[in-house]
Amino acid sequence: MKVEEPPPIQPTRQVGIEQSVPPADAAGESRDHRRSERDDGEGAHNLHDVAVVHGVDEDDLTPNIRDAMVGLIAEVATLREALDQNRNRLEYLTMLADQDSVSLVLNRRAFVRELSRALMIAQRRGTDSSLLFIEIENLKSINADLGLAAGDAAIEHVAGIIQSQTPEGDIVGRVGGAEFGVILIGEQEAQARERAEALAGLVLTRPLIWENAEVHLALIWGTYFLNGGEDAGAVMNEADKRMRASQSTPPLS
Repeated sequence: MKVEEPPPIQPTRQVGIEQSVPPADAAGESRDHRRSERDDGEGAHNLHDVAVVHGVDEDDLTPNIRDAMVGLIAEVATLREALDQNRNRLEYLTMLADQDSVSLVLNRRAFVRELSRALMIAQRRGTDSSLLFIEIENLKSINADLGLAAGDAAIEHVAGIIQSQTPEGDIVGRVGGAEFGVILIGEQEAQARERAEALAGLVLTRPLIWENAEVHLALIWGTYFLNGGEDAGAVMNEADKRMRASQSTPPLS
């Protein structure tokens, strides 16, 4: 899931139609005038609402008090708009902070956080969940033979396959150079093994296309059932050990 900040909206211009562009000062004055009219209109409308809520007769307000209240209401509206923009910006930056720059899935820090949450839920609710560790076994040889750019393409390729086969609600992250973790919510370890075997087979049948040539990838994997009340780091270490002990599937020739 790639997170991209939307580009600024560019003004459109119709081809073949001459447009007169007012001087910068005139344009600024025009915008300020329209904004002032809009703010005055909205302020007056909101002033009426405020007066109704507080049981105040608008006719009893002096012009100075009326203008001051309209100005305060407009300023509050501006502050609310700025707060909404800052909140959206913070959400965007938080998403970037959690995202791995190559695979575009969760990075290790964010994945450990989500694993800790899954372990806590498993302990409190008795939810059956499992952890799946996957590694691209021949990534080092790809980096050595074809270059780091090809290795990054392989990581992105495998991440895309894993995400496409992972149900919504489950969590995918890159936890190492060639390693991925998948938190399978509500699945027993036997189901996690079936999922891993299916992913390994799918990766074998979908080679990476690099410089007009097929690059076949091989995966090794290991699974661990989340009992709850465990440390996320210890759980990841155990899943990693099981992955290393598993028999790898040789790449296609």
